[in-house]
Amino acid sequence: MKKKMDKLKEKIKANKQIIIFLLGLTIVAIIFGAIFVTVLNKNDQTLVKDYLEQYLNNIKNNKLDYLVAFKNSFISNLIYILTILILGISIIGIPIMLFLFFTKSFILGFSISSIILNYKLKGCLLSFIYIFPHHIINIFLLILLVIYAFAFSIKIINALFNKQTIDFKLITNKYLTVLVITIIGILITSLIEVFITPLIIKLLLPIIK
Repeated sequence: MKKKMDKLKEKIKANKQIIIFLLGLTIVAIIFGAIFVTVLNKNDQTLVKDYLEQYLNNIKNNKLDYLVAFKNSFISNLIYILTILILGISIIGIPIMLFLFFTKSFILGFSISSIILNYKLKGCLLSFIYIFPHHIINIFLLILLVIYAFAFSIKIINALFNKQTIDFKLITNKYLTVLVITIIGILITSLIEVFITPLIIKLLLPIIK
């Protein structure tokens, strides 16, 4: 166990700059997403409010199709991480990969701000339930995957342009291990998002609305 922890610390230390950059990018994207809500015109703000109202009413009246919602949530997240995987093994994939990561955090910021804007102080409680813990876990899973994808791309670039030799088998095995961990993670977070979060929201609806 101690060896694994030491290895994890070394990995974090080796990728410290990338981790700090991604965390900073996450914060900036969330802030941009939150600000974007405030500059929407009234028609767009009304559409967002109607969507939130419909979502809460569906929870209240037990009209959510949980299996369809789970399928959509898992598949959309799976496509997202597989896209990052593919970009990670290409030379030109880094900027696109970072853009996708930015948009994920941007949408999170947009969602939080929309909830708070429409439900004021009660929206703080609702937004907390909406993001915790599944969206937070998803962000960290994406950070983990992007770190490895980023490092993989850099190693390929060094191999091509700087004539460095790399053990592709070892790197690929590690990359696929991280991918499997990420897939298991999004499976769990999709289950939480679809089956647990609506249940908690339903219990708190008398307070929120």
